[in-house]
Amino acid sequence: MPSLQVAVYPGPFELHTDAELVENTSRVVFPQIVDTLTKPIKTEGTRTADAPDPRKIISSGNIDEINIYFSLKKWSDGMPIIPPTIGRVEEFLKFTNHAPDEAIATLPSANLRATPWNIAVNGVMAGCRPEYMPILIAAVQALGDPSFSMASHGGSTHSFTLFLCVNGPLARQLGVDHGQGLIAHPVNRVIGRALGLIERNIAGFRIKETQMGSFGKTLSWALAEDEEALVQIGWEPFHVEKGFDRNSNTVSAGSSTIWGQNLIPSTSDAKTLMLMLAHEISHKEIFASGSIRSARTELLTPTVAKLLADGGYSKKSLKEDLLKNARRFTYEWAFCKVNGSFGRVYPLFEEELGKCLAEPEVEKGKLPAWYPRFPGWEAINTTPSLEADKIDLLICGDPSRNKAQTMAGGKLVTKEIELPSHWDTLMHKKSYRPLKSLYL
Repeated sequence: MPSLQVAVYPGPFELHTDAELVENTSRVVFPQIVDTLTKPIKTEGTRTADAPDPRKIISSGNIDEINIYFSLKKWSDGMPIIPPTIGRVEEFLKFTNHAPDEAIATLPSANLRATPWNIAVNGVMAGCRPEYMPILIAAVQALGDPSFSMASHGGSTHSFTLFLCVNGPLARQLGVDHGQGLIAHPVNRVIGRALGLIERNIAGFRIKETQMGSFGKTLSWALAEDEEALVQIGWEPFHVEKGFDRNSNTVSAGSSTIWGQNLIPSTSDAKTLMLMLAHEISHKEIFASGSIRSARTELLTPTVAKLLADGGYSKKSLKEDLLKNARRFTYEWAFCKVNGSFGRVYPLFEEELGKCLAEPEVEKGKLPAWYPRFPGWEAINTTPSLEADKIDLLICGDPSRNKAQTMAGGKLVTKEIELPSHWDTLMHKKSYRPLKSLYL
């Protein structure tokens, strides 16, 4: 937007004193506002771009020259790409019933039309195989869903990383990994990289421009649920929870500001294990908001999930108990609310405190002063705004390990994967095993 007028505040205002806020606003910001409102808007150099011809050859040369060209154009993530030749793109288009120029979604913040053609281009560049195309199309549909809030993920300074979870027979047919290694598996890795390139080239998220993560972001990734383990445990796979048929193929798109730092429970008691998980969802992002408002996705290894199931938990009852037992020490919660990243721009602390005081579990008169001079050990529920449907459980990872992983970010959005009518014929030529249900 060449004519967009802005006034820029110098630095992070949350770290400034009241005197600095007044000084910077009056001497730095206000003059910019006056200047932009009283001077003519510059319009030279602006034009409406014509829709590019997708088949136009934009560059030619050897592999090194192509990679340099794509890097200079900011179309690459910096790692070597596979040149998206017309022939390679057309191979991808064989794996969809959609027309090459059909609008699949419009992705903010660039608000560009995602089509099978430009989705395939990014899939080729990432090193995907053509048969991954149905997953990529469904993933773009999930990203374009208004409930996913794509624009906020790129514009946030929280360094959101996007990820995909694939469910159904297709994940097993294509070898999307659900076990040890998971996101580092070659199939998962290239699908995740394609997602990252789609973020860059269609959604328009580029570092130092529109991808505003303060510390950048990790590479996007993909994973699958261990549905064989779920059958043995007696829990439903994620897509069935969301109302899809057991043999449907789905992809779910999510986001997280957290990766790593596994929980390592060492207990054979299901309730104790639940309490440890409740602690995790309460304390991750502790200084980000002071309470749990963002959705949580829990990755549980099959052994951890089995212990919980053997202890009487279903996915539904586990999520309910997690919410009931998610607690933070009152003085710790209050300290985060006042001094954490939302302390000076969030709703008034007194309002938040009043909401919690109104909860029946809180014994009035036992709350200590908000500043931790006299640390109390009373616990207060910090999940009043989080519903059970904002906690998602995915069973995956090393089946021989006792691990859990909390991810905090956006709620998962699930879309069904549409396979082309001639899928079986195409896959037979590639010597894949046919799609096979676990449930028949």
